[in-house]
Amino acid sequence: MSLQKARIKAFEDLLGQDVINMGQLQKLAFNGVPEEKGLRSLVWKILLHYLPQEKDAWQSTLLKKRQLYQQFIDEIIVSPGGPSDHPLNISPDSSWSVYFKDNEVLLQIDKDVRRLCPDINFFQSATEFPCLEVSCYNSCNSYIKIVNSNGVKRLHKRVEQSVLSYSTLERRGLGVATLSNEIRRSSSVTSGDYTPLNEGCEAHWEVVERMLFLYAKLNPGQGYVQGMNEIIGPIYHTFACDTNKDYRSKKHSCFTFNSVMFLDFLPANP
Repeated sequence: MSLQKARIKAFEDLLGQDVINMGQLQKLAFNGVPEEKGLRSLVWKILLHYLPQEKDAWQSTLLKKRQLYQQFIDEIIVSPGGPSDHPLNISPDSSWSVYFKDNEVLLQIDKDVRRLCPDINFFQSATEFPCLEVSCYNSCNSYIKIVNSNGVKRLHKRVEQSVLSYSTLERRGLGVATLSNEIRRSSSVTSGDYTPLNEGCEAHWEVVERMLFLYAKLNPGQGYVQGMNEIIGPIYHTFACDTNKDYRSKKHSCFTFNSVMFLDFLPANP
């Protein structure tokens, strides 16, 4: 038996246990994990504590994660609750202020993901799982699909148009306030950058863009830092190429990336 086949069998035997021995799995994975049979994808999910050690809890865990990801999509992307206050509201907590801040973050994310791994065409190609998550939020009580909503809910649309930067307040004299706004046009689409696919389709880089935006919204204390796209890229690529279709969902990458960002808080090795 070749060395590669022996390593594959060792992983399969270990992953076939009812309760995965994390210590043994870490030692076995120290020199790398074969990508055959979806082993790398599965091992990463376990080592990053996305999947529990108990195999009989995997399916219920995946279901809970799918439902939670769906909730994030509905509340943050599809139906975040439109700005109800005046655009000139000077409160830093106003809906418009939050919207402007989000656009600034999204602008940087959009620039980064459009240049992700340019040496391969994977991120430019269409995902087999476009974001068809729906939310019953409009007055007609109808369902809206993100990739079929005339671009309304596609994040890159927000930065292809003029972006109104976060408004800054200048106080002069006796309480007189002036609002200084800067209109800047997005320069994210440049020569060599990825371009969006047609309505009804979604490229892998668009999926990564949405994940990073969700991460920034869910973790305001840290937010998005330039270069995070390079961290989530290999994770997303590995999971998206899994031979097991059930494990190719984009939701897995989202939560696993979150684990990578908070490795110091993961439980100690048993």
